[in-house]
Amino acid sequence: MSSGAKVVTHYIAEVTPGTTPAVGTWKTARLTSNTLSPTPTTEVSDEITNSRLNQGSVTTGLTIAGDLVGEMSFGTFDDWLAALFYGTWATDVLTIGSTRQTFSVQKGFTDVSTYHLFKGVHAATGSIEIPEEGKITLTIGAQCLDYTDASTSFVVGTPDDPTTTPFMSSLSVGDIKVDEVSLAGTACISAMTVNIDNTVQLQRCLGSGKLGPGAIIETEAAITGTMTLAWSAKAYQIWKEQISRTQFEVEFPITDSLGNAYTFNFPKVEIDGELPSGGKRDIIQATLNWTAVQSAPTITRVPAEEP
Repeated sequence: MSSGAKVVTHYIAEVTPGTTPAVGTWKTARLTSNTLSPTPTTEVSDEITNSRLNQGSVTTGLTIAGDLVGEMSFGTFDDWLAALFYGTWATDVLTIGSTRQTFSVQKGFTDVSTYHLFKGVHAATGSIEIPEEGKITLTIGAQCLDYTDASTSFVVGTPDDPTTTPFMSSLSVGDIKVDEVSLAGTACISAMTVNIDNTVQLQRCLGSGKLGPGAIIETEAAITGTMTLAWSAKAYQIWKEQISRTQFEVEFPITDSLGNAYTFNFPKVEIDGELPSGGKRDIIQATLNWTAVQSAPTITRVPAEEP
């Protein structure tokens, strides 16, 4: 029998997508959930025989995918954020680019000694959930090129220990600005989401000898999200601009208890949403959907100053 407390995830950056490096330093991931799994695609036989019984099925492909979910903390998911953005951290700033970054990820059930290696792991999608009250979570939706398993670990050498920075909550969100003007005192945003979809396509290749895809190709970077606003005069002004397709700049920081911060900047977003409604005992709130357009968003790392 296996315990969830013994499911440990390690990863290492790949040089060649789908090839696990023979040397290099593995890292220990801080996750709340790892749903990576190979799922065969099958087709059932349509043969007509002298029996009414099912004639079985054949495997036609293998979808290797799943979610890596964790509580947002400073420095913990920087590798994955860079892969999600197809970019690199340059002077602590990350923006949308075209640099493919893949990983080999081991999902180890250490108490029963089964180890599952996922190769060519792409950050296909990602979402950051900032609730009205609670922990901020990051979900990486992964697509993989290949898979294998064994009764011994694939990790070579001693992996790095996980980071120890504190996880972040809704209270970590700082001043939210629209067009460089703070919303404090004029509008109340109670919850937000940020979603990134690299719109990857799986390319199957005949004769490759692989059950998994031959290639994973990124297309449009679709960056969207939601924000929930208490209905006010300012919220009305923001809501109304959807008709003229006015674009806004949105910026906000997330800071942990040690003073480490990420600043998210979306230079141009368009919003959509219905007029809110509610009963006489309800607080009226509007949920607006936003889409980043034309200008790439950025994430800036701001490490805490040394005491």
